[in-house]
Formats: sequence, structure tokens, C-alpha cells
Amino acid sequence: MGRRIMHITVGAITCVALLFSPFSLYATEVDDLQNKLQAQKEALKEIDEKISKFQQKVQEKRSTAQTLQGQIELLNDGIENISLGIRKTQAQINETDTEVENVQYDIAKKEDSINKGKILLADYIRQMQALDTQSSIAIFLKYSSLSDAITESSTTEQLQDQAHRTIVSIQKEKQELLEQKAQLQDFKQSLSSLKTRQQQQQSALRDQNESKVQILKITNAEESQYQDLLEQSRADAKAAEAAIADLDGKIREQLRARGVGNLGTVGLFSWPIEPIFGISCPFHCSGYPYAYLIGPHSGTDIPTNVGTPIKAPADGYVGRAHDSGGRGYSYILLVHGDNFSTVYGHVSGFATKEGTFVKRGDVIGYTGGAAGSRGSGLSTGPHLHFEVRLNNVAVDAQRFLESR
Repeated sequence: MGRRIMHITVGAITCVALLFSPFSLYATEVDDLQNKLQAQKEALKEIDEKISKFQQKVQEKRSTAQTLQGQIELLNDGIENISLGIRKTQAQINETDTEVENVQYDIAKKEDSINKGKILLADYIRQMQALDTQSSIAIFLKYSSLSDAITESSTTEQLQDQAHRTIVSIQKEKQELLEQKAQLQDFKQSLSSLKTRQQQQQSALRDQNESKVQILKITNAEESQYQDLLEQSRADAKAAEAAIADLDGKIREQLRARGVGNLGTVGLFSWPIEPIFGISCPFHCSGYPYAYLIGPHSGTDIPTNVGTPIKAPADGYVGRAHDSGGRGYSYILLVHGDNFSTVYGHVSGFATKEGTFVKRGDVIGYTGGAAGSRGSGLSTGPHLHFEVRLNNVAVDAQRFLESR
């Protein structure tokens, strides 16, 4: 009896090793996935380096857009920058696809291991039931040989110990499985966001190409006509700056007269649009192409495709929704609490009216900026000019934006 039981236990322990040990096939597949992932990470790093070098080159050569040829070069640089961004997004999609494949493989392997563990646990339970658990005295009385009695008692303890360890192993693997499934969901959400970004970038590339065609069409490729366009755009920009500076104080006085003395605390501003291409020209950026016309850059330029919804970054009041009615500079002014106000330039459409209140996240308008298009004014391509003003003075918006 004792020898038979010991044989069963040794067989069960051998089964544990077979059930929970990695198969050579698994190791090969894991290596293939890891090699694929590493190659994609290196490809992404290479594209990042190209983008960095390109942007450095652009900053070195880009000082003004005083001539039509200079403007065309800026538009071409924008096209190249967007194209590199699209390549980067595709590399990120490829990498995330592999991450999804990797996690799905781990999940399948973990589920297989758990199922085998359950089978093994059921086998332990059956063996313990077969032993018909007895007291130590009953076991010793059952055998004529002391060694046989000790063997059965020892075997029962071994089965109980193995069953306990199997339960602990299954519970641990179930927890790991839950974590891997959550990770898989995160990767899938990232993949969906990247594919949406890719669509936006493709649209932005079309808009940038259209900007180049449009500016040549408007000027008939003549330098004199381009200079006239620059002069009109300069006048529009100066008029907008003067109007915004004058409106801030007047609007706050009007609101106080209406009993609206507190517009609420701002805290940090949300981003008005997703920075799918980062920031092309921050506050007072060097190399601002129109500095010679209107002075230092007063806002933060966020490239995006035309028609992107602009969301209010905090609760506020629509102090101005200026539509140029043509290619002039169109903008929206929001007045907020804590003496903040925000400006959104180069808008192509409006989703709110002057004199209304908006909440954080409300759509207030739509981006533009394609050179020569409706509402663009002075622009080197599709983007949003986002300006933060504190005490009616333009400040660096990135100091007050939520971190990314």
C-alpha cells in the first residue's frame, strides 16, 4: 500500500514540473516577439533623431518670411515636419501592435497554465480522498509494518502540501492574468489613439500642401502682391492686439456691473487642442518669422489640421469672437477668473457667441491657419495660436498648462 501511494505522489510531482515548466516552443516564440519589438524601438529612435536634426536645421535657417520664396520655404519645412511626424506615428503603431501581440501571447500562455494547474489540483484532491484521511493512530493500527504506516502518513502530508502550493500558484497566476488583461486594454486604447492621430496628421499634411498652392494663387507668384498681403496681415494683427488689450478691462467692468464679480478659480489650463505635432513656436520663440512685422511671438503655436475643435481650457466668458470674413486674422477671446484671459488665433469657424459663458471642455471654435485661407491672417501653415494673458499681459502659456 505504502509503495503504491508513494508511486502516485512521485508521478504527481513529475506532472507539476511538466505542467508549469516553459516549453522550448514558447521560448522561441517569445524570443521572436522580443527581437521584433526591439527592432521597432530602434526604428522609432531613429525617426526621433531625424526629427530632432530637422527641427534644429529649420531653426538655424528660419528667421523671417519677408519674401514669397521665404514663405514657400517655411511651408515646405512644415510639409517635411508633418511627414516625419506621420512616419513616427506609424512606427509607434507598429511598436504598439507588437506589444499587443506580446501581451496576448502571454495571456494565452497564462490561461493555459492556470487550466493545467486546476487539472493537477483536482488530481491531488482525488488522491487525498482515496486515502480516506484517517487519524495518525488509525493509520498505525492499520499496518503490521511501522515503515508502511509512516509512508502513508508522510504521503498524505506531501499531497496536502502540493495541493496548497498549487492553489497559491493558481491564485498568483490569476492575479498576473488580470494585470496582463488590463495592460492589454491600455495598449489597445493607445493603438486606437495613435490611429486617430495618424488620420489627423494625414489631414494636416493635405492642409499644408493646400497652403502652398493657395499662397501662390493669391499672389500670382508675384513678390509685390505678397508684400501687399504681408502689409494687410500686419495691420490686422496690430488691430487685433490693440482690441484684445482694450477689451479685457472693459469686459470685467461690465461683468461686475451685472453682478458677476467672480468667474471662478482657473487652476491649470487644459490644452485647447491635442498637441499631435508638439509645439512649433513657443512664447517669444527665436526665429519667429513675423517678428520684424509685429514683434515677439506672444502665444504658443500648436500645429494641427484645419477644422480641429478648440475646447475652452477653463470656465470663462466669451469677450470677443472676431470673424474677419475673409483671409484676415480671426480670433476668439475668453475672459477667466484670477485675472486670466486666453486668445485663440487663426480660427476658421466659431461654435460660440460673444457674451456667453462657457465651461471647461466646451467647443468654442475650429482651427485654421492654412496660409491664405479664411481667418488665417499671418500664418505659415495650419495651427492654433494659443495665448494666455495675466493681468492683461501676454505670458508663457506653458507655465499654466497641464503637464503632458
